[in-house]
Amino acid sequence: MLDDAPALSADTLALLQSFLSEKQEAEERFAQLQEAADADFQNTKKIDMSYFQEDWQLSQFWYDDATSDFIADRAFANTQDGDHIAFISSPTAYVTFRNKYERSNAFVFEFDQRFDVFRDQFVHYDFNHPVEFARAQDMKHKFKFIVADPPFLNEDCLAQTMETVKFLAAEGAKVMIDTGAVMEDLA
Repeated sequence: MLDDAPALSADTLALLQSFLSEKQEAEERFAQLQEAADADFQNTKKIDMSYFQEDWQLSQFWYDDATSDFIADRAFANTQDGDHIAFISSPTAYVTFRNKYERSNAFVFEFDQRFDVFRDQFVHYDFNHPVEFARAQDMKHKFKFIVADPPFLNEDCLAQTMETVKFLAAEGAKVMIDTGAVMEDLA
């Protein structure tokens, strides 16, 4: 009866082992990053997205370098020192911005707890609860530039993300919405 048990071919088994090995290496690198952030956050400035694997269950799809550079450059060009900048569900652009520019008032609003390596610049954010997050009242109407990339391509997600944008936006704030073409009429 054991002979009927399904088995992977040698090639498939090798691919699976390679995938699991790469995943383990990435997890070990992230653990080292987290330890470094715990020890001395200020010296962890150059963190790139290679530390964070996309999690498709969270609808995470990282921007390519050209896109994240474009967004980060727009955020920089449209703000001054001291202006608050929000990257809502847009960690790739935040990481690029943080690595390129010296601005301490940039924040990443993200559901994925791995981004808490950014300590005070990380805000745990769930679009299902648009204005329920730590320090919400301190951040209300403080942000001069907001990047928002709703994680799901549906009307409810966009609407709830926009509720957060309105809550955070200072008078005269500029907003960049990054979403799929299917959402264009609603955005």
